[in-house]
Amino acid sequence: MTATNTGNEGTFDTEASKSITLETLVKIFGDLGASNIYIKKLAPNDNSKNQIYFGSHLTDLPFIPSGELIGSNTESMKTIDSKRKIKFQTSVNFSWLDAHGRTYSAPHTKLIYYPQYPEVRFSGFLRGSNTKASEWMDPYKQGRSLGRWLIMGTTLDEKVYGYLVSPECDLSKELEATSLIEITNVFRKFDTEQTGITDTKSALLSRLYEINQMGWIAGQKLKRGIIIPYKAPNGGGYTYEAILGIEPNSKAEPDYLGWEVKTFGVKRFPKTGSKPTTLFTPQPDGGYYNIHGAEAFVREFGYPDKKGRLDRLNFGGRHVANRVCNATQLTLNVEGFDPTESKITDALGAVTLTDSLNNVVASWGFPKIMDHWKRKHSQAVYVPCLRRSAASGSEYHYGSDVELGIGTDFEMYLSALVQGMVYYDPGIKVENASTEKPMVKERSQFRINHRNLYGLYKELEFVDIAASRL
Repeated sequence: MTATNTGNEGTFDTEASKSITLETLVKIFGDLGASNIYIKKLAPNDNSKNQIYFGSHLTDLPFIPSGELIGSNTESMKTIDSKRKIKFQTSVNFSWLDAHGRTYSAPHTKLIYYPQYPEVRFSGFLRGSNTKASEWMDPYKQGRSLGRWLIMGTTLDEKVYGYLVSPECDLSKELEATSLIEITNVFRKFDTEQTGITDTKSALLSRLYEINQMGWIAGQKLKRGIIIPYKAPNGGGYTYEAILGIEPNSKAEPDYLGWEVKTFGVKRFPKTGSKPTTLFTPQPDGGYYNIHGAEAFVREFGYPDKKGRLDRLNFGGRHVANRVCNATQLTLNVEGFDPTESKITDALGAVTLTDSLNNVVASWGFPKIMDHWKRKHSQAVYVPCLRRSAASGSEYHYGSDVELGIGTDFEMYLSALVQGMVYYDPGIKVENASTEKPMVKERSQFRINHRNLYGLYKELEFVDIAASRL
């Protein structure tokens, strides 16, 4: 129900808002389809002038759905602060709601990332909205008051609803006494499913141990809530996701309790002979590839299949920064980034593939890669996996010695790319190349050798989940 405010009473100053309980508010969120509820206690600087601080990096906020990320280098004279000359912003489909469940669209809401601070700010949340919240967001009125809270609910269709709690409300005191799940140093999550979980790391490790104790598991995949057999030999990740209740590619956000879950193949336990890990597979958004398409790109820069498979063209090979790839004679570069300072110097920078004449044949703008990194890699767990053949197809056994990657940002990814830890390892092919209906497979993947994972995280923790239970 969309509302228009009339009269002088503020949206969050009504008698209903002063007496509303958390239980009632959670039901209102639920009626709007918002099952995940996140809570931030507002600081004095969290107001309409200074914007609301949400974290240091976009990787802190994978749980907030947002639109296309756009980078800009401002030449505005409104600020002489060089730290605000580079920014990335993304829209948020945000609406306020009141204690009666009425909603007030805030069409100009966005997240702004200033990489040179670094910090992410929530902005534009009052502009163009009929909600009356300026009393508690204006720094010259009550916008610096302690005891204010921001509650946000997210939906499966990527809407975000917000509710402002003033210090005068009973709910402000209730939140002080409520146990919440810590997900970042800024945000807490309300336990809507009443799991009793307050520590997501401990809950994650407990679940991983249960899967480890299951032994060999037949290959499977979750599709529309139903587990189906999966016989192909690349099902280690699908099988693990199915057990965790995750459908492949269902949502571009962390998999389980806010953690990205990744399996990697090994030859035996404890992990040995680990294979490279695929971080993500973004398609180029610039260069010849983007202009002419994958098929034309492979025909121009690819090569005949090296295993002798007829009528097939490939584009592959390990592309490491600042080195010519033998397979393609192309060079991977990182433009607009200072590796010495580990800082972005150009918001319009990109990861590029160039030919011998320095022509850009494919590129990935910083906003595109940053958006992938934001959604998937705030914190991750890496689980070793054995595979064996069986009458039913493939079976998998998951090891107990896991690795937890905690704390990352886009600049760490770019640094790892420049240092050669992360590399571009495409698997693009054109089959039936000489026919009128060639078959094209696009796979532009960035990968890392397992031994180099430490370069992506502020903390890489090794945990034997079986030994920890003794």
